[in-house]
Amino acid sequence: MESNLKKCSNCKKNYDFEQYTKGDKILKTCLSCRNILKKCRNKTKCIHGKSKTRCRKCGGSSFCHHNKRKTDCKECGGSGICIHSKIKYDCKLCGGSAICIHNKLKGNCKECNNPIHITIKRMINSSKKKDIKYNRYDELNFVNYDYLKNLISESNYRCHYCQCEIQYTYYTDNLGTIERLNNNLGHIIGNCKIACRKCNYSKIGSTINPQF
Repeated sequence: MESNLKKCSNCKKNYDFEQYTKGDKILKTCLSCRNILKKCRNKTKCIHGKSKTRCRKCGGSSFCHHNKRKTDCKECGGSGICIHSKIKYDCKLCGGSAICIHNKLKGNCKECNNPIHITIKRMINSSKKKDIKYNRYDELNFVNYDYLKNLISESNYRCHYCQCEIQYTYYTDNLGTIERLNNNLGHIIGNCKIACRKCNYSKIGSTINPQF
């Protein structure tokens, strides 16, 4: 029946709706066209499962002799490099599209986004680097996003030590940071509290909790 037919956006032919279903999704191209496109994509893939032109290991045509993407290579004067020798969209002086009104990368700007979300991601990254550096990283018990989010919620925006009001946007003394109670252990679940930057970096915890 005509009402059960749908036109393929690729071959422009009408097929039954079953040709366009994939799980719960309704696709624009028919099954026959999708199979042809899949075969074409597989032909252009290298042994590493990537597009031949975009595979660094295969020396794809997208990469220059400096082993960088041609558009982003400073030595080659790539089209993606601005007059300040930076990637155009990341250049503050050029007002790149990735720069926000606060002159920061949009994705990393706490004023443009959820400051707690960004802070938690930074806590995880910096804590992992420090634990690995000082040989105290415990992958099994290492803090995760949900744990830190709950920790911040439980802190009621107060420092664990001085009880000052904490904020997560600006780099000041009352910035919320992750503090280890037992400095012999890494950033593991059960060994962390939220403390202001001043208390954390002044090592006040060692005075208040001498057993640690």
